[in-house]
This record gives sequence, structure tokens and C-alpha cells, in this order.
Amino acid sequence: MKLRFLLLAIAALFTLIGIANWAFVLPVRSQTHATLLSQEYDRSAGILSASIPNDTQEEAAFQARSLAIREKIAAQNLDELDAWWRREKLDDPHKYLLPVLLARLSLGNRYDSQQSWNMLLKLDKDQPNLYHFRSVFDIPIFFRFRDILPKEVEASYRSMLDAPRVLEWMEQGTENHMFMQRLSGLALMDGSGWPNALPGVAATNEAWLRAELNKFLTIGQGEFHSSTYYGYAIAGLLNLYNFAHTPQLKQLAKAALDWYAANMAIRLSWGTAGGAGSRGFDRGTWDGSELSAVAWMWWGDRPETAQRIGNRYAPVALLAALSDYRPPVPFRAIARKEVPLPFQLQASHPGYFSYDEGNRFWETFYVTPDYSLGTLLEPQRSYQVKGTINAQYAIYKLVVRDPKGVSNAVVSLGGTFHTPMATGRSPGDQYVQQGSAVIYQLRLNDQDKAAGVPARSHLVLPARYGRPQRHGNWYIWRIEQTWLCARPWGETISWQATVSEKDKDYQALAAMGTQTAWITDAARVADYPDFQSLKSALDKTQVSDHSWEKLGQLAYTSLQNERLEMTYEPDGGIGRASINGKERVLKNWPVLASPYLKEDLDSGLLEVLSPGGQWRLRATLTSPKWE
Repeated sequence: MKLRFLLLAIAALFTLIGIANWAFVLPVRSQTHATLLSQEYDRSAGILSASIPNDTQEEAAFQARSLAIREKIAAQNLDELDAWWRREKLDDPHKYLLPVLLARLSLGNRYDSQQSWNMLLKLDKDQPNLYHFRSVFDIPIFFRFRDILPKEVEASYRSMLDAPRVLEWMEQGTENHMFMQRLSGLALMDGSGWPNALPGVAATNEAWLRAELNKFLTIGQGEFHSSTYYGYAIAGLLNLYNFAHTPQLKQLAKAALDWYAANMAIRLSWGTAGGAGSRGFDRGTWDGSELSAVAWMWWGDRPETAQRIGNRYAPVALLAALSDYRPPVPFRAIARKEVPLPFQLQASHPGYFSYDEGNRFWETFYVTPDYSLGTLLEPQRSYQVKGTINAQYAIYKLVVRDPKGVSNAVVSLGGTFHTPMATGRSPGDQYVQQGSAVIYQLRLNDQDKAAGVPARSHLVLPARYGRPQRHGNWYIWRIEQTWLCARPWGETISWQATVSEKDKDYQALAAMGTQTAWITDAARVADYPDFQSLKSALDKTQVSDHSWEKLGQLAYTSLQNERLEMTYEPDGGIGRASINGKERVLKNWPVLASPYLKEDLDSGLLEVLSPGGQWRLRATLTSPKWE
């Protein structure tokens, strides 16, 4: 008993020391980071873990990651960055310099604050436009260091609410642009206490956020699960959550943040943004996208990982690192996949910017302890290469867990209209997925040929896993603790040790011809410990392709005994399919349907169920409600 009380006393002492130390290096509003913990506390984790409540340990780990990412960003050479953007004549220098200023200011007297203020004033003079990638960093600099702002800097911020400059807070753009710009401006207008020359700007921005949240909770999101842009949209919401004065605005921000966090958690695959997505293709492990950088701050691993996160992605992690916001506790087990596995998610998504067109995209996501697999259906054959996000879709994505937590393997499968890496939505790509198995086809029609769609499809995976083994018509790789089995059709099938000169770290199995098709199936090594047991299992699967060449009909009974059938649609975007004898019907799919995350179409209710507890977010006419 005496030892236990001694440990508790030591824990309390280190906590008090930690709060004092963090308060010194991070001057913020009095209600911000009330429970920050110190470096000393983190170093003591091995001694104190038996007596520290789990949430306290989680916060200590969060603060250790926060310090690590701030130190990394602050260490960049500010003068070199300033010279670089001027030499390159960039339109958006704040995107690169303001994160360094914010990180340095957060570290107190480690850096000369006057240099930061001088650089901020110089940037504002030379590039005064209030644009989205600037605003998400400008606003936390103002609020977090308002008490020590030089007069000239304060005057610059005041001018942002003068007419006509205040109108810039209402600018158009893509979905994430508007989240950054409009909500950062709304935070300044509501939280600063300064008069707003055009109050209608604030009212419009608030109304826009309410409409977006209503869309999320009824038909879903246009920029769904974007590994590139989720982090930026979250940045604007964090500003409103952290700095708005009006409680109702904070509630709106929190509800939208919870939506983003829930969608991130369900698909997060051991540090990689798994599954299908509308913009971006994350191949990293905590270090390959803006989404994964934010996820690392919320649910990630050791602080040392910060050094792997590149300067392209680290700034959005910085904003999460400095925020009061924490995702609800029930999300944690889902994000870390500390829930019973496997499970499958089905989801539907609206058109981009749509407020009424639900069920425009259809997603399937399946996850086991060793891999996750996602596919996306889109109904059009689009040949646009400019002014479109077709090239940015993640349509087929297999993520295989690295047991060391350093470099997950990521696999793509599809046409090569946009890139030989088989990412993006190539015209004619058609899929059906159930669990671990996928049937894919690409059959070029006359319009495809006229548009220059390549007569080939690629299965792309990291080159480090070497040549595939063969078993009959199957090509098989062992990737960590997962078997990847691929059965291609085409005029010729060839293996390429590297995809291209640009993509030397990836190999491709290529199916060539105007008619190509694939069956892929994944299996855990835990279920098939050696190659012989896998071969025996593959011999029990069933492949039916007798009508493939003439009619585009394929059928497969998988390793999991799931029956998939597809008939290719020659002029559309989605083939006719059945699963286990039941026709695939896409109409009225839920926004989200899985054991852990649920939202029925038009319901206004998001539900999360996990070992960490049950949680609900409901849309109402006046404000979001948590249950």
C-alpha cells in the first residue's frame, strides 16, 4: 500500500510540473489545454503506467506527439524558405512559412519571436490576399499569441474585418477550401470581439456550415475520405472549435469534427488511410498523407514517428497538435482496430457539392487483423483529364499491415488512363467485392478507344515483395502476414519488375488487350500457414469464365466461400453483379453500414458502437445533439 501511495504522489508531482512547463512554452487562452502534460511526465511513463488512468496516459502520449511535431516543423530554416518562395514566385507562401512561425512561437523562448513577427508582417505586405491555405495558420497565430502581438501585427489582423477585405472570408473553392477559409474567418469574426464591417459574411458562413453538417448527416459527403484534403477541412473546423466565442458555433464545429473523425477511424488501417476515397491515394504509414498525419496526432504511435512525417503533411498535424479537440473516446478502439475483426463496411456518397443527390458513389470496405481492402463504384465513363477529380479517386485499395508499424504495403488494381500506378478512376473500370475477393473488368468500347484509354490494366504492389509465385493461372505473393492471389485475363499477361522509371519502388502485373479482367483474393497467413495449404484452398475455389470473352461474364467462389458474379456493362460505369446468388442493388444504400459505424440514408443520425462505448450524433433543426 505504501508503494502504491508513493507512486500516486510521484504521478501527481510530475503532472503539476508538466502543466507548468507546457504553459510556459505554449501561451494560449486560459481555458485551452488545461490538462497538458510535460516531457518529464512522458519520460516517467514506464514507472507511472500502473497508477495513471488510461485517459491520462492517452493525453500524455498526445502531448509527447504534439511536442515532437512542433519541434520538427520549427527546425526548418525560415530564411531559406523566404528566399525560396520569392525565387519561385509562389502565390501561396503562407502555406509554407506560417506553420514554421506557429511552431516556433508555440515553443516559447527557444526561438526569437521578433523574427517571427517581422516575417509575418513582411508576408502580409508582399502577399496580402486572405486565402485558404493561409487562413488556417493565420488564425491560431492570432488567438494563441494575442496577448503578446506587436501593435503592427495586431493592426494587420484588425484590417481583416474591414470592408472590403472581410469579403475574402466568403470566397469560393473546393469543399476543403471553403472549410478552411469560411470557418477560419468565422472564428476571427466571432472570437476576436472586434466589430465586423459586413456582418452578413459571418451569417452566411454559419449558414453554409449548417448546410454542410446537415448534408453529412443525411446523404454523406462529396469529398469523402480524402487522404489529401481531410486534414485541411479539419484545420478550418479546429479553428472554429478552438476560438469561436459563441457556444453554438463551437457545437457545430465539434459535430463536423466528430463526423470526420468517425469516418477516419473506421477506415484507418494501421497508419494508412485505407479503403476508397474521393481525393488522394495514401501509400504511407502515418507519413504518407495529410489525413494520416492528423490521425497520428489523435491515435498514433511513438513521438519519433514525427521525424518521418514530411513537411508536406506535418502542418495539418501541427494544427491538431495545438488544438483542444479530441475525438470521442469510443472512436479510439475502432481507429486502432482494437475491435473484433473482420468486419465489412458498405457506404454511399453524394455527388461533389451536392445537397440532394445521394447514392452517387458506392463503397465496400473489408478489414481483418492483417489487411484491409476497399473498392468504389462510380456510374460514369468520364474521359476528362483537366478540371476533374477522376484522377484522384482511390477505386481499389488493399493495405497490408506491416507488423513493425513502419511501412504498410499498399496495392492498387485498375486501368491506366491516368497513371500506370492504376490509381484514379479509369473509364470502364468495373468492380464487385465481397469480403476478401474482387472481380474487376475493363473492356474498351469505341468511345474508350477514341479517347485513348490504354488497352491494359495493372495490379501494382511494392517491388520489395519480388516476383509472384505461380499456381496454375494464379499469381501469388506473400506480403507480410497476408497472401495476395491474382487471376488475370487478357491477350497477354506480363510481370514488370518496376512500374516505370518514376515509380521504381513498385512492380506491376499487367493484363494487356482491349478486354482484360481480374479476380483477386486475399488471405491471412494465420489461416494458410504455408504455400501448400494456400494452393490446396485455391484448388477448392471455383472460377467460371466460359462466357467471359463474348459476354463479359465472370463468376468466382472465393476462399471465404463467397460467390461473386459480374456481367460487364459495355457503355456504363457499373457492371451487373450478384453476391451469393442475390442481385447487387445499389439504390438506397445507407450512408454508412457496419457493426461499428452506422448512418441510414436521410436519417440525420450517426451511430458509433465500439468496446469504448456507444455514441450518437443527431441533426436537429436548431443544433446538433449528442446522445
